[in-house]
Amino acid sequence: MNRTLSEYLFERFCDERKIPWTRIAEGETRTPDYDIFPGTTPVVVEVKEIERNPEEIANDKLLEERGCGNAIGGTPGGRIRSKIVSSSGQIKARAQGRDPSMLVIFDDRGEIPNLDSYSIRVAMYGLEQINVAVPPIGQGSPFAIGMSYGPKRKMTPEHNTSISAIAPLITIASDKFVMLVYHNQFAKVPLPPALLAPYGIRQFRLGEAPHGRTANWIEISPNEGFSDRGP
Repeated sequence: MNRTLSEYLFERFCDERKIPWTRIAEGETRTPDYDIFPGTTPVVVEVKEIERNPEEIANDKLLEERGCGNAIGGTPGGRIRSKIVSSSGQIKARAQGRDPSMLVIFDDRGEIPNLDSYSIRVAMYGLEQINVAVPPIGQGSPFAIGMSYGPKRKMTPEHNTSISAIAPLITIASDKFVMLVYHNQFAKVPLPPALLAPYGIRQFRLGEAPHGRTANWIEISPNEGFSDRGP
């Protein structure tokens, strides 16, 4: 079976951290890629790779031919949302409401950031929006009353609850990469932080929202919820 670059790097990451893994055999229906065993609890893993889209490929051609290209935009977290949607069903079928899971995402395009913590946060919980109060006519001007998460959310109490966490696999040097784990607060089966803590993997969860602001990631302490399930 041919592996993608993202799958090769994920296997290498697990081997370097000494996390046991097995490749899930392909069947008649779509399946996730791996089971990993950071402890006695198996974790279902789907690995997705963000590739250059047609707009980016066309821009590459312009850069090659003219030495300059067009500005490329897009909705924050858009590429991550598409990976959540495409992986949710197969993860759910494997985890069966019993095992925790991770969606691992790799983006090798480098100059186009997609796996930063902000993009992951708004992909999971929605774009940030400013809420405005509008007084009755003649009683003042509209004014901001705070921020909240709004449209395009993919993680809710009813949606994509089979995905316990999103884990970007990030290249930090030519032969060095790290994996971060962002936990889904709505996961039906949460991924215990204690499973990955012994392997030096940084993990994050959504904190409490300050008054008038949106909640942000806070790093989970290595000892938070620690148990004897690690190696």
